[in-house]
Amino acid sequence: MENLSPKERVLKAATQLFHQNGYNATGINAIIEYAKVAKASFYDHYKTKDDLGVVYLEHRHKFWFEGLTTVVEKQTTSKKKVTAVFEYIKEMNIKENYRGCAFLNMLSEIPRNDTKIYEVIHRHKSELQTFFQHLVNNKEQAFMIYMLFEACLTESQLYQNQDYIDKTIKLLSKNTFQ
Repeated sequence: MENLSPKERVLKAATQLFHQNGYNATGINAIIEYAKVAKASFYDHYKTKDDLGVVYLEHRHKFWFEGLTTVVEKQTTSKKKVTAVFEYIKEMNIKENYRGCAFLNMLSEIPRNDTKIYEVIHRHKSELQTFFQHLVNNKEQAFMIYMLFEACLTESQLYQNQDYIDKTIKLLSKNTFQ
């Protein structure tokens, strides 16, 4: 983290700590200590923890969509693209130790009136649904894929394995996508 700016170090620290410990269990002082920045430096860039939470989720959104788009664009048919989406979940599960969806994890920790964070989560999920609609060009199939995607994220986090994703891929291989 030595070559990063204080703002970048704070975001990197928050990403690591929110991922490991959760949003509510991670205090500002822990982030400051992990990032090795002065408290004043933290507040120069992020007025509140919620402001940092918004930036974290926006960063996470960009990261996820870049990875998802990269694996999908390598495929030539809709069926292969759909399979690649679920293979991407498997890849991320291994990489991130089955932590599941950062957006749903944070949603479970914030009060309903935290509109700034809620709006980022809602936008992410809406864009994911739109992504699937473009992927298969059929709203009903896109909805089914989205729901299976969300279920696979949750179930793989719960059971700490890829079994439900593998079953979903097998199930989806029997479908024809437009």
